[in-house]
Amino acid sequence: MNIKGIFISLRWKLAILFGSVFLILHSVFSYFSYLDAIDNFEIDRRKIQNNHINVAKALTEDSFLVLEQFGELLSLIDLLSSQEKLRHQALSVVDETLSKWQFSWDMENVTFFDKQAQPVKSWGSQLVTVNSTVKQVLRNEAPAHQIFCPHTCFQQTVTPVMKDSETAGAFSVIRSFADVIIKYKRATHSDIGLLIIDEATGAHQWPYKLSGMTLPEKNIPVFDYISKNFTIDELLDHSKTIKLDNSVFEVRVFPVHQEAAGPPFFLFVDDITADFKGFNEDLRQVWFQSIISFLVSLMLLTVVLHLSLRRVTQLSQALPLLSQNQYEEFKKQIAIKTFSNFLGYDELDKLNDIAFTLSDQLERLELEVRSNTLKLLEKSQALGKERDFIRQLVEVAPIIIITQKLNGMILTINQAGVDEFEADSRSIIGKVFDAFLPESDKEHLNKLNQLRLGERSGRFQVDGLLLTESGKLLNVSWLHTLLKSNDDNNEAVILTLGVDISACKIAEEKNLRMPTYDYLTGLINRRKFQEELAFILTSAQRYDHHVALVYMDLDKFKDVNDSSGYDIGDQILVRIVRELKNTLRSTDLLSRIGGNEFALVMPHGDLEGIERMAKKINEVIMELGFSFNEKNYQLSASLGIAIFPQHGMTPNELLANANLAMCQAKAAGGGRYHIFSPDFDYPIKLNRMLYWRETLEDAIANDKFVLFYQPILNIKTNAISHFECLIRLRQDDEQLIMPVDFIGHAEELGLSGQIDRLVLKKVVQKHIEFERQGQDYKLTVNLSGQSLNDPMFFDDISQFLNMPEVNPAKIIFEIAETTAFSNLAATKILIDRIKALGSVFALDNFGANFSSFYCLKHFPIDYVKIDGSFIRQIDKREDDKLFVKALTGVAHTFGKKIVAEFTENEAILTILKEFGIDYAQGYYIGKPQRG
Repeated sequence: MNIKGIFISLRWKLAILFGSVFLILHSVFSYFSYLDAIDNFEIDRRKIQNNHINVAKALTEDSFLVLEQFGELLSLIDLLSSQEKLRHQALSVVDETLSKWQFSWDMENVTFFDKQAQPVKSWGSQLVTVNSTVKQVLRNEAPAHQIFCPHTCFQQTVTPVMKDSETAGAFSVIRSFADVIIKYKRATHSDIGLLIIDEATGAHQWPYKLSGMTLPEKNIPVFDYISKNFTIDELLDHSKTIKLDNSVFEVRVFPVHQEAAGPPFFLFVDDITADFKGFNEDLRQVWFQSIISFLVSLMLLTVVLHLSLRRVTQLSQALPLLSQNQYEEFKKQIAIKTFSNFLGYDELDKLNDIAFTLSDQLERLELEVRSNTLKLLEKSQALGKERDFIRQLVEVAPIIIITQKLNGMILTINQAGVDEFEADSRSIIGKVFDAFLPESDKEHLNKLNQLRLGERSGRFQVDGLLLTESGKLLNVSWLHTLLKSNDDNNEAVILTLGVDISACKIAEEKNLRMPTYDYLTGLINRRKFQEELAFILTSAQRYDHHVALVYMDLDKFKDVNDSSGYDIGDQILVRIVRELKNTLRSTDLLSRIGGNEFALVMPHGDLEGIERMAKKINEVIMELGFSFNEKNYQLSASLGIAIFPQHGMTPNELLANANLAMCQAKAAGGGRYHIFSPDFDYPIKLNRMLYWRETLEDAIANDKFVLFYQPILNIKTNAISHFECLIRLRQDDEQLIMPVDFIGHAEELGLSGQIDRLVLKKVVQKHIEFERQGQDYKLTVNLSGQSLNDPMFFDDISQFLNMPEVNPAKIIFEIAETTAFSNLAATKILIDRIKALGSVFALDNFGANFSSFYCLKHFPIDYVKIDGSFIRQIDKREDDKLFVKALTGVAHTFGKKIVAEFTENEAILTILKEFGIDYAQGYYIGKPQRG
């Protein structure tokens, strides 16, 4: 390859290049040194200026202090004595000693004012004083300072004179401000003057004149110059440096009164000619030294380059051999010599060493390039396959996958999304995602816009809607994630995932219906029946009409289940219910309240119509013939009837009395009805009800309830974290009745709310005891359904939780699923109000009912207690394991802590640990202990 042009040696190119770089760097360094020197000079000058200002302020304040002390000394002289002789003696003392005071204190005038601010006596020069200042002092009973400048400036202090705890007059003391100026000159060796108001503006533009200037013959020309060339505001903000008659002055204006920005002003003049000349001389020395050092460095660089680059020439002559693949010849010309130089070897020696081995490395490099090329091709093929797999995975995924810009424009959509949108991809891509959301889905749209604007964190999930091309609305659970690009040039996009949950919504609605309806017959269940009965009775009481309650029990139905099985029994129940629906009036309400027990409410019924309907029911049931597996069944029913209001005013009373009447009908042989009569003898039932009423009311009145505490283990820390408080009823013989034996009766008799209050009181007392002992335990207390529906119960809870030593966060209120679901609205309101006080909630029997997941989603609970029926044999039954594991995942997804009841052995505890369950409770952890 022939190169045309002028050959210039590398050593000269490098010399020119490095010389230029040195020159630039040297110049930049020198320039910054120059700027740094200027900055340092200005900083030093600012420090000096601030020091001078502080000196002037300190001298002024000190002078005022002297005046105030003198005024306080004068106030000790009794010039207001009621005795003429004493007052005359006081004036004589002041007259005799004034000249001494004037000499010692340098006073110009002393004036005494009475309490009307009128001058009584004045000593010294007669100066104008401002009565408003005296009046202010008399009014505020505090000294006041001021500077006034009629022609020259004076300092004045007005001090109140107190007599008999009230202001009786004031002393005004005045001295010349010249003493401050003289002291400033001595302290700083700088010049200072005062600028005072000058009504007649002369040759300058300032409405001020110079008063009391040090070295006036030198500084008046400076004042004339600055008053013509600067405004007063410019000098108030910053100092100015001026040159005048071969001298340099630094000038600054500062208000004498620190609290005001108006006149009079200090005029600071500092002759800095010597400092300025010294500074310029230092700068010249810096520049001279920089130039000398640059020239010396450039000469040394040229010599070093010349000596070092001789070997580069040799190397440049041998390098073309490598391009010709003459590696052996190249090695001969670049022979490695022993390094005998006492200075050691340098980079050029290393370059020769590297070049010597370059020929071997080139061959290996070529092989490596070929090998890497093959690997790259293999990687590209693998990435292609992975890309195709992901693309196929996205396309076949059974969820909607969309990418959209921040403005909502859809970029991509998979096949599942196309199917759900009921349109082809070409008509979807390019449209705004919001167009497929109905206007009613405002929460979804608002959150999505917040994500696009960066007002929300990187992702959010919402259950919303999808408006398809055909106009159909689908329930979809959306998950939007903001994907930010690592490359600033690429715009961020939003990844949108959607799952059609329409079927889940339908199932959820069914689940909501299940807790209030009997799954077999479709009738309302006992809980829903009690709500409806209460409503019907309220209406009957308001409009004064009768309501009949029929309690119906199928006779000998247990024999059907025992002989033919429960499936046959279920078929018979369904058929009976179907026939009864056809028989009853449209206004009648039929409910299944037990296995083979039904309740019927007949509004607006007279006694004759009720009896006729009771007979009709039995006739219909008896006429039904049931035959299964060559077995024939003839069924009948025992019916008990109670009528509102004669036989009871509340649902519980009516149900209890109707139940008594039904028991009497069954005792009479069944297949008949019996109307409740208060005069009839119902010995068994009445005795039992009376016994429990007396027992429970006596226990409430005499505090016969005791608490047992069962420990709950924190599985992660292996330490007891809290206790569940379990109630027991203590009898007179010290025997204990378990809650399963009396809680049902308490609910039926309406006493459970009072028991809850007693238990809560004991729990709070135990909590306070723990707090005083320094034991960090939480306590769990169970609430009944009656308390959840009692609007006054919250007030009692609030009273307990707001006690001084109570920490509400350590009180856990526990409610059962069935209890919570009996009145959703009231339960949620009570939970919200109690949690606002700081307490937490636990949901008991979790997983035992269809309403579990509804409660989990809609109630703000903190703990869930998995029903013990799933835990008791989890170490033996795989189906229990699978169910508990699923429940754990769901509960943790909702952020709830999990308690597992009935932990009876170590194997169960081990499984709970594997599942990540938080707490364990059971006899293996600890049995309930009293107190």
